[in-house]
Amino acid sequence: MTKRAKAYLIGLDLGTSAIKGVLTDEHGTVQAEAGADTRFLHPHGGWVEVEPERHYRNVRDVIRELAAAAPGAVTGLAMAAASGNALLTDGDGAPLTNIVNWMDCRAEQEPPAALAGLTAAEVTQVTGWPCVSIFPLAQLAWLREHQPDLYRNAGHYGMDTDWLLYRLTGKWVMDHSTATTFHLQDQLARAYHEPFLRRLAIASSKLSALTSSGTAIGPLTAQAASDTGLSRQTIVAAGCFDHPAAARAAGVMVPGQLMLSCGTSWVGFTPHPSRQRILDANLLCDPFLSARQGPWGGMFSVPGIGRTIEWYIDHVIAPHSSDRMRVFNAAAAEARPGADGLTIDLRIPPQAVAADRKNVSRAVMEGAARLLNEKITELKAHGFRYERAVMVGGPASSPIWPAIVAEITGMEVAVGGRSAGAQGAAILAGIAAGVYRDERDALAAKRQ
Repeated sequence: MTKRAKAYLIGLDLGTSAIKGVLTDEHGTVQAEAGADTRFLHPHGGWVEVEPERHYRNVRDVIRELAAAAPGAVTGLAMAAASGNALLTDGDGAPLTNIVNWMDCRAEQEPPAALAGLTAAEVTQVTGWPCVSIFPLAQLAWLREHQPDLYRNAGHYGMDTDWLLYRLTGKWVMDHSTATTFHLQDQLARAYHEPFLRRLAIASSKLSALTSSGTAIGPLTAQAASDTGLSRQTIVAAGCFDHPAAARAAGVMVPGQLMLSCGTSWVGFTPHPSRQRILDANLLCDPFLSARQGPWGGMFSVPGIGRTIEWYIDHVIAPHSSDRMRVFNAAAAEARPGADGLTIDLRIPPQAVAADRKNVSRAVMEGAARLLNEKITELKAHGFRYERAVMVGGPASSPIWPAIVAEITGMEVAVGGRSAGAQGAAILAGIAAGVYRDERDALAAKRQ
């Protein structure tokens, strides 16, 4: 234990609107946290982009802050991400485009000819997700059609996540979980799907190598070590999509368990042994632990409600407060269940409400819980039933919100913390660096 006691790990969660990072010791105890906001560019209506070098600097600065807080050498580093953001680079990794964010809808506005005839059902069976008009499959098809010279001359076709790994290690690698959001991977074969590559005129030699989450990619380059303040001996690991990372940290790894991840979108994550059952239930599918004969991961989403909740807090509940979340939680605690008959549908654009602050606060919390309950009820028809859930993300730290979710869903709700995605990435870093044998070993170390 003397050697292992010196192990420190960095996990990053590259969320949609912010980067969050944690430094943990080998027992999973968080030693430090850091973060940075993501700045979006909107050069045209419906376009959502991020400037690559700014993105790298944000990641670099978060790592540097965590590295400076480490009492000893940082053994491993990994990233979880809300991925699905396309990026073209030249052969040396220099960006040729901005990062096209997964929220970008240019391919919905102008459907690319290369994807004509391709259905959501076909994409789902291949990739595990049904996206035809958003995410990199569509983004790359759009770039091929509208910027043909740049597209044809690209040296690498990828996402921000594998580019960041390249900046850190000098190697082009993408894990199978993150590759699911790339939409060019045959999820069962764990290889690129040649029919999709032909549609996009992409040679597989210009794509990142695919590997499993928790695999060691390599040590930092000299430049990356200088940028981040880490040692060149720090091992960089292949990460995963953000929700399966959070599930690892929350201990949600066997069928019958449910994790509720609350952020920009509210997402339910459930392990299940059958990929086809997950798809039949209209859930998004992640490889999760299937490479080791473990379960796949199914996900349902209540998209975008986090921004609506933020609007009500900023414009109705606590518009002039420097401690807005405290005001929000305190006001909700004063209201009676049912908010005196006030209901707020978080799926529609926010609007002024003729009610006092406490009832608006309670109605917002109940509105989110009702939408979750609708999804959980739908899953019952497909044989998915739950008695207990683990809630992670910012709302999980509320003294009242988890109880409201429990009341409306009828489940016991435990709280898993707000930085679960980053902590799950730290677990994958520890596996790659040899600190843990696997996820269960990491959770056992946390209980010691």
